[in-house]
Amino acid sequence: MVFPDEADRVSELVLKAADEILKIYRTDFPVYEKKKGDPVTEADLLANRIIVQGIQSIWGDPVRSEEDAASHSAKLDFHKRIWILDPIDGTREFVSKNPEFALSLGLVEDGRPIFGIVMNPANGEFFWGKDGVGAGFEILSPPFQGQKIQWSQSKKFLEEESYTSSENHSKILISKSEERQGLFRNASYSEKFTLKTTGSIAYKLALVGVGKFPLVLSLRPKNDWDIAGGIAIIRASGGFDLELKTELPYTFPSAEKGIGLLAGHKNTLEKFHELYGKEVSKSVKYSWD
Repeated sequence: MVFPDEADRVSELVLKAADEILKIYRTDFPVYEKKKGDPVTEADLLANRIIVQGIQSIWGDPVRSEEDAASHSAKLDFHKRIWILDPIDGTREFVSKNPEFALSLGLVEDGRPIFGIVMNPANGEFFWGKDGVGAGFEILSPPFQGQKIQWSQSKKFLEEESYTSSENHSKILISKSEERQGLFRNASYSEKFTLKTTGSIAYKLALVGVGKFPLVLSLRPKNDWDIAGGIAIIRASGGFDLELKTELPYTFPSAEKGIGLLAGHKNTLEKFHELYGKEVSKSVKYSWD
């Protein structure tokens, strides 16, 4: 990746898409279903078109997107350079007017997520990470299009020897739906850590990636478009991630869903996994049912 030139160009697409998402979010929009229990809105589809068509027009690169998942060719998995997109991660939050949703975009080269953007249009939060550079965070005011991201304001938030945030040092971000389903009800680690529910796995990863919280934990399967952008930010920030079935870092793109996710500050993650890894593994669910 040519940085920051390519980052500038792709951020323009993200900011344009974010403006359109926010416009629709502020209206009484219709909701459709791709399948039962899987909502989609015009905001998902419009943001998808803006970014996919923009990337293909500028670079001709393939894009693996949630909204085009049904038409993906297996050949996509063998490209050395591919963008992975979820135009709205957390559509249920979007539909219910809960601002905890995000646009997630990751650039993968040779199986590694090397650059990621996660943006929450409702709050104007723009998160990014580039391997070898660091991660960054800005709060923007709409309209977003035309604003320039300060890529030089980067930091490796998760590289410190220990996680030192006094306010959130013992909080783990978890899924609202997983909490409602009782997946953390008897977790022994809840005695030491506060489990904080937050929507959108991409948004949770981004918050952790810029040092707001030490860890994010999910016990349900993950598609690569859910997490590629966020994991790029985590890694660029000096953090670490584990797929809970293999106990190995995620690789991209993947034709199969990953099973669960633990990601965040490396030392905190390693200590958590040492103490609670077996318990967490027994709690992992292999489907969304």
